[in-house]
Amino acid sequence: MSQQFRAGNRAFFPRILPALVIALGVALPGIASGAAASRKADAADVGTQLRLLAQQRPWTCADQPATSAPGPGLAGGVAECAWQNRLRMRRWSGQGGVAPGACVSAQAHWWAWARASVAAPGSAAPAWRRAWNSQAVIGGQGAQKRIVALRRLDDGRWSVTEWRWDPSERAATRRWQEQRWALLAAGAARWRAPAEAPPGPIEERMLHSVLEAHLAQRTGEIGERTWQWQAERLCLTVDALGLGQQLMQLPYAADDSRMEQRAAMQLQLARRYPKATWLTPFSLVPKAPHARGGAKFLAVWIENATLKGQLWIPTRGGGPLVRLRITTVPPAGAQGAARAEQVLHNELTALAARWAAEHE
Repeated sequence: MSQQFRAGNRAFFPRILPALVIALGVALPGIASGAAASRKADAADVGTQLRLLAQQRPWTCADQPATSAPGPGLAGGVAECAWQNRLRMRRWSGQGGVAPGACVSAQAHWWAWARASVAAPGSAAPAWRRAWNSQAVIGGQGAQKRIVALRRLDDGRWSVTEWRWDPSERAATRRWQEQRWALLAAGAARWRAPAEAPPGPIEERMLHSVLEAHLAQRTGEIGERTWQWQAERLCLTVDALGLGQQLMQLPYAADDSRMEQRAAMQLQLARRYPKATWLTPFSLVPKAPHARGGAKFLAVWIENATLKGQLWIPTRGGGPLVRLRITTVPPAGAQGAARAEQVLHNELTALAARWAAEHE
């Protein structure tokens, strides 16, 4: 009997072995993909539940920060703590959108606060895009690490969450905390929405990059074809930008610009906008001695109660003329209009200098 049993085993295992190999081949990828999905789920969960991130029950922090909410329309913000108060989280929620009379959406305000409060060495977070449903910035100052994330929730409301972590002084504890923080950072990185590169000619893309950098320290918002930002309580809107044919050939070199030529250009503009009141006629943008770059021109006028300022940038080698026009509604009264003119003049001058620094 034993010999027959051993003989049967010898005949049975060669027959079943290929089936076992096939079954394992099917099961192992499923197990691996399941593990990867589990890691993604863990990263997403720790971004929404402090208890899962900390691996302990959090508590309300004894010292609540006196700072207000990141922007309009938010409620909440009670700080929760874990890890001997080294890990802190605050969360707000709000409806979002553009309030009546506001320049940009509430999300743009929240994102401006996030960009300013979380230092990201070596990188500048992009300005807020109207089409985004989420965004995050990861950084910190000194030993402290910080993450701020904005997310549109399933019910249409928005969530703004801030995490702060002060690493433990004990090496073993710090290494474990680093692993948990890395899991949170991985989840926050998946909330980052890309800033799509604009299509079009290279000069137009260059202008977009100048505007993006100009909005770095401002509360601004970018739509599909619109740019808006706040400057000294004024709402500024890019009314037109891009490339165009020159009304007359404008020189690239500032030394080649002549007063008679600028006067002729102003005459053509006056004919094009007969109802305009010219506050700053077509003129050469002033720049510091020995500053880099070619000539740039600007003009500021009021038309139909709207203040408009335009920048003309000739390109090297007789290339296309880059144009950018900004509009705003000035406050009532002569003093308000004069202040708005100065703000617009400063913005155009700053954009001209940034173009020279980045592209010339």
